[in-house]
Amino acid sequence: MKLEFPKLATKLAILMAFFAPPLFALLPNWFFGRNPALGTQIVLQLLYLGLPAFVLWVTIHYERLPLESIGLRRPHWSTFVSGILLWGVITYLMPLLTQPLVNALGDEGFDSGLDEIAHMPIWWRVIMGLTGGAVEETLYRGYAIERLASLTGRLWMGATISAVIFGLAHIPTWGVGFALGAALPFGIVMTMFYVWKRDLLANMIAHSGGLVVGMLSVAS
Repeated sequence: MKLEFPKLATKLAILMAFFAPPLFALLPNWFFGRNPALGTQIVLQLLYLGLPAFVLWVTIHYERLPLESIGLRRPHWSTFVSGILLWGVITYLMPLLTQPLVNALGDEGFDSGLDEIAHMPIWWRVIMGLTGGAVEETLYRGYAIERLASLTGRLWMGATISAVIFGLAHIPTWGVGFALGAALPFGIVMTMFYVWKRDLLANMIAHSGGLVVGMLSVAS
């Protein structure tokens, strides 16, 4: 369905959705080092949460569209069931595919990403996982896919561009091998699921749950 909305505001929001997250990984390292103080991390995460707040504001205020237009709708029982099933797939089945890919492509940069997590207290890892998955799904799935699909008239194009940029956006923190061998396949699966269900909350449940499990598995 072709939606009518202010294209300039939408294009700016799409650019922010795509490129602000990797900047949040790069800039703090330049200014504060690889392992900034916990207080600094909290402030940065609060600013990070402003990204989905901004696209929601654009959706409602400028585009004058309902939140259903980016997949945010009243949850149904299927939301939780499908979200948990997807969580199981990405947490326990996907590594069987992605780990060999990462090994083949090289894991340079991966250890530094793990080191950052290892310095975090457990409670903060849980918060980072819960919020991180929700932010990325709002930006890369709900907003970017839907708006690119409306601007181009091709859902497959919006989905493909979003999945590719999602994978590349993980290079600053995790390195090329992990970004292409794990984050990109993960983005493809999450994109396919979103295009199928159009239920952003289910995506959030799976993504955030997977991040929490992954972060808690890192030894301090």
